[in-house]
Amino acid sequence: MPEVQVDAENPSTQPASDQKWLYRGLGSSARVLEYRKNKESDPLSEKGPSAADEALNEKLIGELRKNLAYEEDHKDIIRERALLHVESIVSQWVVEQSERTGQPVEKSEACRIVPFGSYCLGVHSADSDIDVLCIVPKHILRHDFFADIPQLLAEQSNITDLSCLPEAFVPVIKFECDKVEFDLSMAHMPYASIPENLSVLVDEHLKELEDPKDVTCLNGPRVTLEILRRVPHIENFRTFLRCIKLWARRRGIYSNIVGFPGGVAWAIMGAKVAQYYPNMNPSMLLEKFFFLYKNWNFQNAVVIAPLEECRAPPGAVYMASWSQAAIRRPFSIITPTYPAANATFNASNSTLAVMKKEIENAHTLMQSIVKGKEPLSKLFEHADFFKTYSNYVQVEATAANEDAIKPWYILYCMCINPHDTHTHIITLHMCMNMFAYSCLCVCVRVCVSGCVDRSARRWLLPHAHWVGPLI
Repeated sequence: MPEVQVDAENPSTQPASDQKWLYRGLGSSARVLEYRKNKESDPLSEKGPSAADEALNEKLIGELRKNLAYEEDHKDIIRERALLHVESIVSQWVVEQSERTGQPVEKSEACRIVPFGSYCLGVHSADSDIDVLCIVPKHILRHDFFADIPQLLAEQSNITDLSCLPEAFVPVIKFECDKVEFDLSMAHMPYASIPENLSVLVDEHLKELEDPKDVTCLNGPRVTLEILRRVPHIENFRTFLRCIKLWARRRGIYSNIVGFPGGVAWAIMGAKVAQYYPNMNPSMLLEKFFFLYKNWNFQNAVVIAPLEECRAPPGAVYMASWSQAAIRRPFSIITPTYPAANATFNASNSTLAVMKKEIENAHTLMQSIVKGKEPLSKLFEHADFFKTYSNYVQVEATAANEDAIKPWYILYCMCINPHDTHTHIITLHMCMNMFAYSCLCVCVRVCVSGCVDRSARRWLLPHAHWVGPLI
């Protein structure tokens, strides 16, 4: 298996000082980021960029900057300082907690703060939050962590909007530090301390973990880092992925909770394209992305790592993994680590239809852009919900205060996209970027086509404010 050596002229492979947080999960001694070729996915083309492709790529990067897809350098510094501040608080607590239990540890090996998601992928923008996993020694109890850490964070003057969800599927503490949003989760490693050179990608670490929640939480950074080492050129992939994320957000098809691909799923779909076309630059990859998925048979899962490489190491706690024999969802985007899972489990026939239509339109537009007939800016135009749908339902919820209304947003998202079990609904498209959110009201607009029978109206009437007639 080839190793991608750290090279001063190839920043895509460097865990350098300015990227130390991006590669924190690899351990302090990491000097290489191995490229792991997908042996089940041979390249479809070895073609590289022409002068015209490079020129279009420069325009693409300029368009990304114009649309604020990159974060300004001084704001990145604020993020790094916020991460250091959070790490200092948690590390000190682990040291004190370890002393209380008679198992002292050095502060340098007390815990590890590991970012994952868009920040670790290197594709975050100014409005992105930071998903962070805190890895702690085996003697630190999850109950104590979620009981004490929120209190310590609440005492900090630069930390606001604190909430704790210890009973969630992935227990998490949400807060803002220096106006940077954090989602902080926690996982154990089966050791008395957390050595600086520990890498989360080593499967052997899973062998002695008894709590499935630890494996689930560790999968955050494990999946992120595995995506990065499954692509042949990381910097090209990052620019390409920024394009996908910006386009999907602008078209209203970026949200896992309502059935569209989320950040991880779009990244895996992008990684598949990068594997098929390893020498292409971001503008070429973007064109191939729309071509590939316009013609993709979505009965076939999108997989970037062979499933045999995503199996549990001997002795690891059993967790159900996705397999070819699994009950099929409308489309499946499979994560590349153990346990392999469908990152688009909430997908519905409706969201697949909407996504395919957007991809088809983007493919047609991209052909015109490549030929110079349309500007790149048109690709990233906002979707016009009201032009697309003349008939829709507007769902509203009101409450006395902000704390009471926040859970209703999630509840409405979950209830209004019931995996198309209502057979009288032909198209159901929640418009995430059109909802009005304030401390007193949540408003979500949803296209519902094909509601012609009374049973459909009986289902919708108690929950909906009628803005237009249903067809």
